[in-house]
Amino acid sequence: MLSPDLLNQLVGPYGLHAEDLVFLRKSQNSVYRARRPSDGGVCIIRISEGRHRTQAEVETELKWVSHLAERGVSVCAPLPTLAGERCVALRQDESEYVVACFEHAPGQQIAPRSDDLPRHTAEYRQLGRLLGHLHREAVPYKLGDTAWLRPSWYESRLLCQDVAAMEDALGKNFCRSLDTLVAGLRQSLDATIGFGLVHGDVSFNNCHFEGTLPWLFDFDNCEYGSFLQDIATVLYDSIYCKALNRFADAELHQRMLPPLASFLEGYSCTGIGTVLDGGLITKFFLLREAIIYVHYHRTLDVENLPQSFRDGMEVMRRNVESLSHQVNVCSLLSQC
Repeated sequence: MLSPDLLNQLVGPYGLHAEDLVFLRKSQNSVYRARRPSDGGVCIIRISEGRHRTQAEVETELKWVSHLAERGVSVCAPLPTLAGERCVALRQDESEYVVACFEHAPGQQIAPRSDDLPRHTAEYRQLGRLLGHLHREAVPYKLGDTAWLRPSWYESRLLCQDVAAMEDALGKNFCRSLDTLVAGLRQSLDATIGFGLVHGDVSFNNCHFEGTLPWLFDFDNCEYGSFLQDIATVLYDSIYCKALNRFADAELHQRMLPPLASFLEGYSCTGIGTVLDGGLITKFFLLREAIIYVHYHRTLDVENLPQSFRDGMEVMRRNVESLSHQVNVCSLLSQC
């Protein structure tokens, strides 16, 4: 936890004080909720400490999210400091902090279960529409005179610095297979089609729903990549993981079909025209599993996790090392 004195320095430029903050969570960043002194509205404070994120990269992210909000995409717009700055940067001792403030998303989170996914087809359809709208805006988006300061998907901290830091825990075979997967994707992708700034972490965890309408937040992992990457992330995080009953069973694909079909229906109706290449989505789906596996090793005390959780992680490791998966993505797509 950050000290009150440090918090006062970090959020003071927004007219806030440490006692105004309600701690929400810490994963890649420390996140707080507060009420703006100007109008009493709720806002979100995100504090990045290290994590290979520079002030210039954060400012590029905030410009992108502001553009999306101005274009009518349902995202949580950044809020400037009292002096009109996009974010706050502070170096203290050996640590570097970057602070950003955002509007609070309307509505609330939802958590579909494996046994009630068909009841949420409207939410999946609207999430598809939102992502299609975001990708449609990414195609013509230009940064103007600002240098391109977000990484390409294969240069992200999740695939580079995090993997390097956890290399011993991950094992040589896992890291070798991950390198093969990334190299294969880089060779197969056409960077002139369906490319642009992508969210990088679209899931129900990063959405609030106002009725059935989603509001997307947490663009901290946004990067330059394929739109198929975002689609595969939704398929993995918000469909596969929701449909999974601890381990893959005979009915897994049938549980995944209704939400996937609804999501893709919503996505395609925006006219984005992304070609849903099953082979590439399959590889991005497996890449997402690899990223989550690395994340677990980075953030959890794996040795002391329940055995059932560790058994699930073992399946993830074997999938990545064998470059295969229990989910037949191409078959699912062909049925939608």
